[in-house]
Amino acid sequence: MIKQIKTSIFLVSLVILPAAHARAEADPLWSKTMSQYKLTNQWVPKEIRTQINAERKDQPDKTAYIKSTLNGWEKQEPKYTSATTDSNWQILPEQQKSADGTNKMLTGLDELKSSLLEGGVKVKRLNNESQDGKNLAVFQLSDDGAGMKIDIKIWVNPDTACMVKMDTSMHVAFFADADFSTRYTEPGKEGLCFREKMQGNIDIQIPFKKAKMSIKQNHADWTPKPVN
Repeated sequence: MIKQIKTSIFLVSLVILPAAHARAEADPLWSKTMSQYKLTNQWVPKEIRTQINAERKDQPDKTAYIKSTLNGWEKQEPKYTSATTDSNWQILPEQQKSADGTNKMLTGLDELKSSLLEGGVKVKRLNNESQDGKNLAVFQLSDDGAGMKIDIKIWVNPDTACMVKMDTSMHVAFFADADFSTRYTEPGKEGLCFREKMQGNIDIQIPFKKAKMSIKQNHADWTPKPVN
């Protein structure tokens, strides 16, 4: 199942990357937000906790808990050790195994969003919205073509230029529909806001391999990537 989703993400990236060519409008707040976004991409979480619920026709529903811990670097990119756990995040010795496929799938989604955010696709600023008592700026990006459509909506704190929330919706004809919502931390001592929680759903549309997955993920204890 993970392999199917990774294939879908790869095919979407082939469509999005060449299409992201239009220059974004020079909104001052958006420019500051993107500057911070690029800085946070130089950091990674030391621990990732992922809960996956999977449904397939004529098969019992399955729930998996995976804890991934940073254990080194390869060419400045993080390497994680992953293990299956119980619902209290205690590692199950008899079931320790790699969850690299899951991590790569979700990393692929992050890279897909980054390609759109940093690729110059036109950004539309919407009316401000109030969330949790805060007046937030709202931006929207979208791209579509060749059976693919992706929409991203981002809420930004105008005082800090930090992302507060990001909603992503993706459709790839005959492959998958995906919806994810990401929440970000308050600014830390470095003045940066990192991904904190993500949850979403993937509906795999591949004929004879249809499945539905719901995912929840927490990121913690961020650390900078090593310098050259």
